Amino acid sequence: MHGPSTTPQTHDVVVIGGGLSGTLLAIQLARRAPRLSLAVVEKHGLPGRGLAYSTTWPCHLLNVSAGVMSALPGDPAHFLDWVRSNHKPSADASRFLPREVYGRYIGALLEETVAANPGSLHWIQQEAVALSREPRGILVSLNDGRQLLSRAVVVASGNLAPAELNVPGLDHSNPARPLHRYVASGWADAACEGLDSARSMLLIGTGLTAVDVAAALRSQGFTGRIHMLSRHGLLPQAHQPAGSWTPFWSESSPRSIRGLLRLLRAEVKRAAATGVDWRAVVDALRPHTQQLWQSLPLEEKQRFLRHARSYWDVHRHRLAPQVAETLRELSAEGLLTVHAGRLTRYCEIGDHAEVTFRPRGTLGEETLRVHRVVNCTGPGSDYRRAGSPLLASLFAGGLARTDALSLGLDVDEHGALVDAEGRAARDLFSLGPPRKGVLWETTALREIRAQAAQLAGELVDCLSESPRAREASLPAAERHS
Repeated sequence: MHGPSTTPQTHDVVVIGGGLSGTLLAIQLARRAPRLSLAVVEKHGLPGRGLAYSTTWPCHLLNVSAGVMSALPGDPAHFLDWVRSNHKPSADASRFLPREVYGRYIGALLEETVAANPGSLHWIQQEAVALSREPRGILVSLNDGRQLLSRAVVVASGNLAPAELNVPGLDHSNPARPLHRYVASGWADAACEGLDSARSMLLIGTGLTAVDVAAALRSQGFTGRIHMLSRHGLLPQAHQPAGSWTPFWSESSPRSIRGLLRLLRAEVKRAAATGVDWRAVVDALRPHTQQLWQSLPLEEKQRFLRHARSYWDVHRHRLAPQVAETLRELSAEGLLTVHAGRLTRYCEIGDHAEVTFRPRGTLGEETLRVHRVVNCTGPGSDYRRAGSPLLASLFAGGLARTDALSLGLDVDEHGALVDAEGRAARDLFSLGPPRKGVLWETTALREIRAQAAQLAGELVDCLSESPRAREASLPAAERHS
């Protein structure tokens, strides 16, 4: 480990976060401007993995087929070609592959890019803990005492950990009463470890995270009871062939959630009359979702989050058919029960936990007695309470603020962070999940790869205007002449 240094390392661009968002941006930057000095700060070792692609469970599959998972916008077959050369020669475009394979693909693409452009990219396995603006650029402080000075910084922090549950009995701050039966995140190793087959589990949440845990339990032979609990009790829908549907949203469409739901239902009905599945109708909205979201008044966005978000999520974010079949088998065997209700109380008694909830639409309460409880509510969204020293530093220095819905960071149309005074930065950016409040659709590969390509182009154009960048672009013999 390096000791503290009074002389910062200097770079043209520092990317904080080496998950999918940060790695795709680094690849784009290195390909477009190999002479720029680029550093990626990531506390974990493997590039490009993040939460989604660091899994080692073969049962954790991509939620979309291989044919549309290229990391490079201009080369749609890139991932499928790589898979056929490095994983499964017979793979076809409709196959849903393990996420671990995709993580290896992103890592290989980064290695290939670095090999073609040696010396341009510095991967720093540390945590960025503070950020401040200095006369010569932005100063990034690392947890080992080192500092990086950069002309531009990109916060690519990815998804936050699940938010703590505000439920009586789930108090993590009382050392006198530690919680032994509760796991705070479905992504933690402890979620699926150390269970014998006779035990039972409660997964709080019924979305993609809960499905991941259930699939992992099934794959390791767990035969105990699995309960899932969420306010609406909705499981994600499965992918299946759906055909195509003509885009139907336009700038003249309704600007209210009620009106948009009427429009969507009418289109689904029209599609069904011609033999086209509802999935094609939802997919027809995909290219317009960001524009649609930005067109809504704030109160309509809030109404969507309160009343329609759960229904949208289970239809928009669908499961690989194999994963959906696993859930069907668990249910048919009586091993999976889904509950709709609100968690009201938690209590640990000996080797089990008693979890009380109010079933949806009732005034009564029910209690489940299980041996482990896992928070599978999905990524948190309150960046001010994320527990990240870097984010705390951004807010304390007035360099960032949350968006109006507190779903992420406030950014302009280029991804530049908006400061506490409402001014967009010229040297501080974000991409991917932190843009959720502004764009809504910003967590899937399709949006992230487009943002990475766009932001890389804008950064290269901006930095190339400086004397330092112009000098770096010259052949070595012509520098300092």
